Amino acid sequence: MSKDAYTNDYVPVSEWPNAEAWTDGFDEYLMPQSDELANKTVLLIFEDEARILHTFHDASSLTWEVKEQGQLFKNGATSGTPGYKAFQVRPDIFLIDLYKPEHEEEVTLVLNFATGQAICTISGFYDRIGEHRTKTTFLNAHIDSHHNVKPFEQTSALVGKHILYRYTPRDCYEHVYLNRGTFTWHCVDGAEKGLADTEQTKVLALGEELYLLFWTETVMPIESVVVVDLKQMRSTGRFFCWDPKAQRMVHKIFGSYATILAESNLESVLASLRS
Repeated sequence: MSKDAYTNDYVPVSEWPNAEAWTDGFDEYLMPQSDELANKTVLLIFEDEARILHTFHDASSLTWEVKEQGQLFKNGATSGTPGYKAFQVRPDIFLIDLYKPEHEEEVTLVLNFATGQAICTISGFYDRIGEHRTKTTFLNAHIDSHHNVKPFEQTSALVGKHILYRYTPRDCYEHVYLNRGTFTWHCVDGAEKGLADTEQTKVLALGEELYLLFWTETVMPIESVVVVDLKQMRSTGRFFCWDPKAQRMVHKIFGSYATILAESNLESVLASLRS
């Protein structure tokens, strides 16, 4: 990280680089892809009893097929054979990323084969008063071989943490988690050096010191889904956005190494000040 990481001035939005420029190389620290799912089938049952069968043909292609539509997938496509990438973030936990070109939708699954828990995030585009924006839907599910499965729960475990993420030797970002639904990011080195903003976020507990981190950006139409592992001190996830400068979709799978810079317990501090 550069010595003058905190000496930059405010950067106007008009001077922000396009998404393709600042995500270049972000897969440098990405963990190896997993082939553990090859030749397996997984039936996901969603909360409204919709059922989708996923057949993993090999390490890079799968077929998904809607077996029961429910309300979630009513009147939508019933099957597809996209490419996919899988990452084994813990022995029984996988992050799976696939793109549906016919719908311009990015689907990210997190599956826990030990507990049967599953969650599906679907990111796509919509028009907001003439502006192309991105939105993400969260769908809870479970693997059909398990019963009485509780969904991944929202957590405040990251609140108060100040974490540095290194995506490349050049690109470093700090995150400060303010509350359950808000965090601030700041690029301290790299293509976006000096840029910062505060965004809406959602954090789910996947396991011990393992979290699903989602955030949606205000300026750029970017939706991010990331697995943060504070045992291994790394993250694995994806960006999906519409780049307004290039006028095209940008999808990037990335990895990072994490360093906890500081932790605070605001409630304890306030309690001591009031006593």
